[in-house]
Amino acid sequence: MEIGRLRRRWGVVTAVYAATILVFYLLWRGVWPCCAERWLVITAVTAAYCLWVVWRHLPENHRPGEIDLLPRFGWGNRLTLLRGLAISLVAGFLLSPWPGGWVGWLPAILYTIADIADYLDGYAARITHHATRLGERLDMEFDGLGLVIVTLLAVWYGQLPLWYLPIGLARYFFVFGLWLRQKRSLPIHALPPSRHRRIFAGFQMAFISVVLWPIVPATGAAIAGTLFGLATTTSFLRDWLVAIGWIDPATAVYQQWQRRVYEVTTIYFPPLFRLVLLISLVYIYINLDTDSWVALFTAQQLPRPDVLAQVWLVVGVVTAVLIILGIMGRLMTLPLLFPLGFTLRVLEGTGTWALLALVTAVTCTILILLLGTGTLSIWRPEEKWLVWRAGE
Repeated sequence: MEIGRLRRRWGVVTAVYAATILVFYLLWRGVWPCCAERWLVITAVTAAYCLWVVWRHLPENHRPGEIDLLPRFGWGNRLTLLRGLAISLVAGFLLSPWPGGWVGWLPAILYTIADIADYLDGYAARITHHATRLGERLDMEFDGLGLVIVTLLAVWYGQLPLWYLPIGLARYFFVFGLWLRQKRSLPIHALPPSRHRRIFAGFQMAFISVVLWPIVPATGAAIAGTLFGLATTTSFLRDWLVAIGWIDPATAVYQQWQRRVYEVTTIYFPPLFRLVLLISLVYIYINLDTDSWVALFTAQQLPRPDVLAQVWLVVGVVTAVLIILGIMGRLMTLPLLFPLGFTLRVLEGTGTWALLALVTAVTCTILILLLGTGTLSIWRPEEKWLVWRAGE
């Protein structure tokens, strides 16, 4: 029986999870002894939940539209299982103080690995013709679980405010609401495909990964969290109103309003953001002292802090010019946020005009990341990349 073979492979996955957790635990006993046992318990519980989800849905390891079980997980599901392991390892850091040194970078690194696997698992499944219902199920489950865990961790570390927690739990609130409607025999309407839903979800995962970097200032994280949170909340609210039937996306009125909102937010507003960003950056760079970056990098024990400061200065100037001109603007916002974040970390709590300019620049940069550079842009190839699904 194919299900028997799948269960044996599940046993192998369980052994890999257990061995990996044991290796990390033994490492923590040496370099992080105060919290090793707590990390082990939380990680083991999270991993057990991930493995239970896999076990429960093993009968779904078949291609969409087919009923024959596949005897192997396939590369796509293996990458998804790697995500579950990485998320479990991150969960162990909950309820413990943020470790110092290189250990403090591991939560961000591990969740970044989960993000990369999230992008590649669908690609691997499609090119190997091994896309399954199991993969779809695990993808949704691990997406929600991972976002909850890193949101909790970011709030626990003080990187995000407490009010951000409901945003991390938004998917579970949404699913619970649908379950309640089903229990009450109320209608539930199917959600239409949405490229913006996928784009915002990807940005949300990337943002929450960066928030866990020890060098990221809490002020910058709060600004970014507010903007990403508004985008995510708006997307979930729209989907909820569609699901309960208050909005019908097929109506001409809705489509007309959708086009208008799209034009205003993604075509006409972004050039204004670029102009404000230019003014803010001119003020910031005129008053910038890169020696403060060197001191910051030195405190974080990063190699060659003087060289890093010069490199990031060049990166900041080049990316700023490209964004202002509308050349790969969305893509260029990502590296620009780093030098802005370094300066914000140095000036955090000073109350200077430079700090106001930085807050303005960070806000405009994130809005451009979310909405694009709009009209009067020279070249925007990333707009196609954002909606392209690898392997299709």
